[in-house]
Amino acid sequence: MDKEILYVVLPCYNEEENIKELIREWKAQEQKLYHRNIILQLIIVNDGSSDNTLNIVKELEKIMGNLKVLNHEINRGLGEAINTGIAYVISQKKKGLLCIMDSDLTHDPHYVYSMLDKLKAEDLHCVIASRYRKGSRVEGLAFIRVFLSYGARVVYTLTLRVPNVRDYTCGYRLYKVDILEALFEKYDGKIVKERSFACMMELLYKLSLEGYNIGEVPFILKYQLKGGQSKMRIFKTVLRSLITINKLR
Repeated sequence: MDKEILYVVLPCYNEEENIKELIREWKAQEQKLYHRNIILQLIIVNDGSSDNTLNIVKELEKIMGNLKVLNHEINRGLGEAINTGIAYVISQKKKGLLCIMDSDLTHDPHYVYSMLDKLKAEDLHCVIASRYRKGSRVEGLAFIRVFLSYGARVVYTLTLRVPNVRDYTCGYRLYKVDILEALFEKYDGKIVKERSFACMMELLYKLSLEGYNIGEVPFILKYQLKGGQSKMRIFKTVLRSLITINKLR
């Protein structure tokens, strides 16, 4: 059986305290994935970090054959980092799967197995690691963030109505590369327009408009493992999300 490639895109902005450990955690999955006929390829998108993130990943790139570093000289936002990662994967002209996740250690790589199983068992195009399924839990997050996240979920559910989706904003997802390639062509090489964290909701909605099947698996978000300051500006993100919803609809 031919082996399938799993591309893992890790957008990074000032993740010097987290990225080396996250790469180590992904490396620890390499053999298990190989036994599933999956080859792991890691892609770091450094989005203009002002700390030591770029130097750390460049050093790792020298010794790891399956690690590629892409660099933005200036910070261009999460949406542009995702566009860059997707464009690189598509340029490889190989079928496979693409996982995108946060690079701050709050997302554990081992959930990729339940995502892979769900994708294949139900013939889905995208699987989300969801905070709102039975068995999910959020740890170490301030009450205001939990409250706002839940409120956002209600707003997105009422306005966007994507079938089978409860978590519109979690960045931990697994996609089939061919559906992203179709979106890449449709939107002239720039799938998401929104630079902020609202880009995750934008990408999901565009997948739904094309009729792609989306599912979710439960996971535990461990915010207490995160090193460094949060990059999310809560109220700015809420505002950008509302603006993005209006544009999409």
